[in-house]
Amino acid sequence: MRIRDIFTEKRDIIAPLDLTNIVSYTLSLSKEKIFINLDREVEKEEALHIDKLIGERKKGKPLAYIVKSKEFFSEVFHVDQHVLVPRPETEILVEEALRIIENKPGTVRVMDMGTGSGAIGIILAKKTLCETFCVDISLDALRVAKRNAKQLGTKNNINFVCSNLFEGIKEDRRFDLILANLPYISQQEWNDLAEDVKAFEPRIALYGGEEGVEVYARFVAGLPYYLKKNGHVLCEIGSNLQGRKVRNMLESLGFKTTLKTDLSGRERVIEGA
Repeated sequence: MRIRDIFTEKRDIIAPLDLTNIVSYTLSLSKEKIFINLDREVEKEEALHIDKLIGERKKGKPLAYIVKSKEFFSEVFHVDQHVLVPRPETEILVEEALRIIENKPGTVRVMDMGTGSGAIGIILAKKTLCETFCVDISLDALRVAKRNAKQLGTKNNINFVCSNLFEGIKEDRRFDLILANLPYISQQEWNDLAEDVKAFEPRIALYGGEEGVEVYARFVAGLPYYLKKNGHVLCEIGSNLQGRKVRNMLESLGFKTTLKTDLSGRERVIEGA
């Protein structure tokens, strides 16, 4: 069997892009090389593995978990079932963080709260060389983040901390910028969530409580103890209603808040200063 035979036989089973990624991953070939080597013979074991991965994709398993990678901010991150798949809309959070860091004098200390795969903190550490703390409640998630930091050459200026929000952070630590991409799915949203997300992505990284803001309420309560004077906080949220609630929490502590929308016009990032 040749590569072209696989595309002929499987083209009506799953989306062409998914099939291309699965073949690329299994054969350890770039997508470009696949299409200039269509007559390459595929070993029986390779063909069986491709069939196995196609079956997983048909059951709804996210492609990123199948091929163990996801591009984010023009970098490729390792991902598995212990972390959320990085979303394009989260790039807005990174863009706002870069803007803030560039306008702060001297050495900037940054905390990426709820780091997951480390995508946010690692991009900031790589692009700005700031001192970065990547914090997550999950040890398994931190193992993924550490792997990505090593892979992208940023492990020397990142500290990894396993902590339930601020509980494991030393009280004498103060940060210029704290970012949070915390669980914000409400119970109703969870009930309506796509089955492939509920079945495969970690619930601990998605479910934010009955109203979706309970984790954020605990996070905001801890900010005054860890944010420097004139520091900034950035929070990713999932709906306009959540945005209003989180803004009210921040403003009750004296923060001035602004909202950033994503490409669809949905409120996505809250900045507090």
